[in-house]
Amino acid sequence: MVVLRDGRHLIGYLRSFDQFSNMVMEDVCERRILQTKGADGKLCAYYADVRLGLYMVRGDSMVLLGEVDEEVDSDEEEGAADADADAKKGDGNNLMKKVTLEEFERLSEAKKEREEAGEEKIEELCWEFDMDLVV
Repeated sequence: MVVLRDGRHLIGYLRSFDQFSNMVMEDVCERRILQTKGADGKLCAYYADVRLGLYMVRGDSMVLLGEVDEEVDSDEEEGAADADADAKKGDGNNLMKKVTLEEFERLSEAKKEREEAGEEKIEELCWEFDMDLVV
Protein backbone atom coordinates (compact mmCIF):
# COMPACT_ATOMS: atom_id res chain seq x y z
CA MET A 1 0.00 0.00 0.00
CA VAL A 2 1.26 3.45 -0.90
CA VAL A 3 -0.16 6.71 0.44
CA LEU A 4 0.43 9.68 -1.86
CA ARG A 5 0.77 13.35 -0.95
CA ASP A 6 -2.65 14.10 -2.43
CA GLY A 7 -4.26 11.60 -0.03
CA ARG A 8 -4.83 8.73 -2.44
CA HIS A 9 -4.21 5.15 -1.27
CA LEU A 10 -2.78 2.76 -3.88
CA ILE A 11 -2.68 -0.99 -3.38
CA GLY A 12 -0.76 -3.25 -5.74
CA TYR A 13 2.37 -5.29 -6.29
CA LEU A 14 5.73 -3.49 -6.25
CA ARG A 15 7.69 -4.60 -9.33
CA SER A 16 10.60 -2.17 -9.47
CA PHE A 17 12.08 0.95 -7.87
CA ASP A 18 15.11 3.18 -8.38
CA GLN A 19 17.45 5.38 -6.34
CA PHE A 20 14.87 8.22 -6.33
CA SER A 21 12.16 5.94 -4.89
CA ASN A 22 10.23 6.00 -8.18
CA MET A 23 8.21 2.80 -8.30
CA VAL A 24 6.49 0.63 -10.87
CA MET A 25 3.45 -1.15 -9.44
CA GLU A 26 1.31 -3.85 -11.04
CA ASP A 27 -2.39 -4.70 -10.52
CA VAL A 28 -2.93 -1.36 -8.78
CA CYS A 29 -6.22 -0.31 -7.22
CA GLU A 30 -7.00 3.07 -5.72
CA ARG A 31 -8.71 2.47 -2.39
CA ARG A 32 -11.36 5.06 -1.55
CA ILE A 33 -12.39 5.21 2.10
CA LEU A 34 -15.53 6.76 3.60
CA GLN A 35 -16.23 7.24 7.30
CA THR A 36 -19.83 7.81 8.29
CA LYS A 37 -22.15 7.30 11.24
CA GLY A 38 -24.50 4.34 11.23
CA ALA A 39 -28.12 4.32 12.34
CA ASP A 40 -26.98 3.48 15.87
CA GLY A 41 -24.63 6.48 15.98
CA LYS A 42 -21.42 4.45 15.80
CA LEU A 43 -18.71 5.20 13.25
CA CYS A 44 -18.72 2.97 10.19
CA ALA A 45 -16.03 2.79 7.53
CA TYR A 46 -16.58 1.66 3.96
CA TYR A 47 -14.13 1.25 1.11
CA ALA A 48 -14.23 0.62 -2.61
CA ASP A 49 -11.37 -0.20 -4.96
CA VAL A 50 -10.97 1.40 -8.39
CA ARG A 51 -8.78 -0.69 -10.70
CA LEU A 52 -5.92 1.22 -12.34
CA GLY A 53 -3.66 -1.55 -13.70
CA LEU A 54 0.06 -0.83 -14.24
CA TYR A 55 1.09 2.36 -12.46
CA MET A 56 4.25 4.40 -12.04
CA VAL A 57 4.61 6.45 -8.86
CA ARG A 58 7.13 9.28 -8.54
CA GLY A 59 9.19 8.96 -5.40
CA ASP A 60 8.63 12.56 -4.29
CA SER A 61 4.84 12.10 -4.27
CA MET A 62 4.96 9.15 -1.87
CA VAL A 63 4.31 9.71 1.84
CA LEU A 64 4.03 6.18 3.19
CA LEU A 65 4.76 2.67 1.94
CA GLY A 66 3.71 -0.52 3.67
CA GLU A 67 2.83 -4.15 3.16
CA VAL A 68 -0.80 -5.29 3.21
CA ASP A 69 -1.51 -8.72 4.68
CA GLU A 70 -3.27 -10.65 1.92
CA GLU A 71 -5.18 -12.80 4.41
CA VAL A 72 -6.81 -9.74 5.97
CA ASP A 73 -7.32 -7.93 2.64
CA SER A 74 -8.57 -10.89 0.58
CA ASP A 75 -11.62 -10.60 -1.65
CA GLU A 76 -12.51 -14.28 -1.36
CA GLU A 77 -16.03 -15.21 -0.34
CA GLU A 78 -14.58 -17.51 2.29
CA GLY A 79 -12.71 -14.60 3.89
CA ALA A 80 -15.80 -12.41 3.76
CA ALA A 81 -17.84 -15.08 5.55
CA ASP A 82 -15.17 -15.34 8.25
CA ALA A 83 -15.14 -11.55 8.64
CA ASP A 84 -18.94 -11.52 9.03
CA ALA A 85 -18.67 -14.23 11.70
CA ASP A 86 -15.96 -12.24 13.53
CA ALA A 87 -18.10 -9.09 13.39
CA LYS A 88 -21.05 -10.94 14.93
CA LYS A 89 -18.77 -12.20 17.70
CA GLY A 90 -17.50 -8.66 18.27
CA ASP A 91 -13.90 -9.66 17.50
CA GLY A 92 -13.03 -6.14 16.28
CA ASN A 93 -10.96 -7.31 13.30
CA ASN A 94 -13.63 -6.21 10.83
CA LEU A 95 -12.87 -2.48 10.79
CA MET A 96 -14.02 -1.63 7.27
CA LYS A 97 -16.63 -3.07 4.97
CA LYS A 98 -15.95 -3.46 1.26
CA VAL A 99 -18.70 -2.17 -1.03
CA THR A 100 -19.06 -1.75 -4.77
CA LEU A 101 -18.07 1.56 -6.33
CA GLU A 102 -21.74 2.38 -7.05
CA GLU A 103 -22.71 1.70 -3.44
CA PHE A 104 -19.72 3.77 -2.26
CA GLU A 105 -20.88 6.74 -4.37
CA ARG A 106 -24.42 6.39 -2.99
CA LEU A 107 -23.11 6.33 0.60
CA SER A 108 -20.89 9.33 -0.12
CA GLU A 109 -23.81 11.37 -1.49
CA ALA A 110 -25.97 10.41 1.51
CA LYS A 111 -23.19 11.55 3.86
CA LYS A 112 -22.90 14.90 2.04
CA GLU A 113 -26.66 15.43 2.35
CA ARG A 114 -26.56 14.69 6.11
CA GLU A 115 -23.58 17.04 6.58
CA GLU A 116 -25.38 19.85 4.73
CA ALA A 117 -28.42 19.30 6.93
CA GLY A 118 -26.17 19.44 10.01
CA GLU A 119 -27.01 15.91 11.09
CA GLU A 120 -23.54 14.42 10.75
CA LYS A 121 -20.20 15.89 11.74
CA ILE A 122 -17.16 13.59 11.71
CA GLU A 123 -13.77 15.03 12.44
CA GLU A 124 -11.40 13.47 9.92
CA LEU A 125 -7.65 13.29 10.21
CA CYS A 126 -6.15 15.94 7.96
CA TRP A 127 -2.44 15.88 7.34
CA GLU A 128 -0.86 18.81 5.55
CA PHE A 129 2.30 17.06 4.41
CA ASP A 130 4.32 20.18 3.61
CA MET A 131 3.36 22.05 6.79
CA ASP A 132 3.66 19.16 9.26
CA LEU A 133 7.33 18.70 8.44
CA VAL A 134 8.25 22.33 9.18
CA VAL A 135 10.51 22.53 12.24
